[in-house]
Amino acid sequence: MKERGNFWMRFFDRYGGIPILCFLSLVKKARKAGHEINSILVIKIGTIGDTLLLVPVLKAIKNMHPKTLLTVIGSKNNYEVLCRYSFINSLKIFEVSKVIKEPSYFFRFMKDVNSREYDVVMDFESWPRLSAIVAFFVKTGHKIGFKTKGQFKHIVFDAAVPHDPCRHEIDNYMSLANAIGVSVSDYKIEFPITDSEKAFVEDLLEKEGIGNLILFHPWSSGYKGHLKEWGAENFIRLAGLLAKDGYTVGITGTKDNQAAAEYIVNAYPEKVVSFCGRFTLGQTAYLITKSRLLITVNTGIMHLGAALNHPMIALHGPAGVIRWGPVGSSNAYNIESDFACAPCLNLGSEYKCRNGGCMDTIKVEAVLRKTHEVLKYKEVLPC
Repeated sequence: MKERGNFWMRFFDRYGGIPILCFLSLVKKARKAGHEINSILVIKIGTIGDTLLLVPVLKAIKNMHPKTLLTVIGSKNNYEVLCRYSFINSLKIFEVSKVIKEPSYFFRFMKDVNSREYDVVMDFESWPRLSAIVAFFVKTGHKIGFKTKGQFKHIVFDAAVPHDPCRHEIDNYMSLANAIGVSVSDYKIEFPITDSEKAFVEDLLEKEGIGNLILFHPWSSGYKGHLKEWGAENFIRLAGLLAKDGYTVGITGTKDNQAAAEYIVNAYPEKVVSFCGRFTLGQTAYLITKSRLLITVNTGIMHLGAALNHPMIALHGPAGVIRWGPVGSSNAYNIESDFACAPCLNLGSEYKCRNGGCMDTIKVEAVLRKTHEVLKYKEVLPC
């Protein structure tokens, strides 16, 4: 069972999660904050993009408390991000889909989590109730999380920080860190790439003779992710124009995107190549660094491009720059829809349009013009 954008998981989180939280709030035992912090448990079971946004905050926590044991509960969705950072002392992967298929798994997982004591438990999820339920069943620690409108998570925490829908998500994370006295001033995201990941990509590009590469990432997963996409026909038109300029276009994505990617490839088979399902996240990151430019919709790969500080054009519709735009990069260029009600997303489910439409207001000519501007600007920069 897939975890991202799964209808039944969202259904159970809402219609099962709220009653469970209300019951747990009646039996919770309040825990006061201690004077010393020797062990911190962070819960972040979300996606690649918001996990990357959390990295500077986790690093700042560790920098302020270098001797503190930092444990993070992640998921299969963000494991490839969290496993890269040496400042995380312990990483526990919570298989969210198993909770529905095998309820006893939850209690086995919590038994493992509770094999250690914690001084602070921090839930960095803004809307899933499951993460608050996990926090509740941690036996030790002062529980801190977001008070998000309509989500009811805060009722099981010992302290709650208001989640602001008008601020970027990284700023909300910083507010939560402030609750334990941690100040975060650096927005720069780091994404380490291993030598083996680099070697794999270098070998493939050499074997297939691929160079002068511009990457497209047309896909967005999650709830109604298709409404954040720009449409295959737009990417086909753009690919044709870039092919005339002598560029090779590469398409990144997962195995689930292979069929849709082939539709774009078939329009210009000699100048467009699909990398969908061929690379891990780390290998994709290095592929991005080997390209001239990344053109992507607002999704996790956009935040990865920002973490790499690589030249990138990001296309925004329902998810706007203020709440979900790239941060920490001097090489990110944004193009936003001028649709009347865009952007509309705060937590990711508040779409105002059933069938979309706002991404269609971004014209191919505008993206091509920005592409030429960025590439020309990068060519004249001093070495």
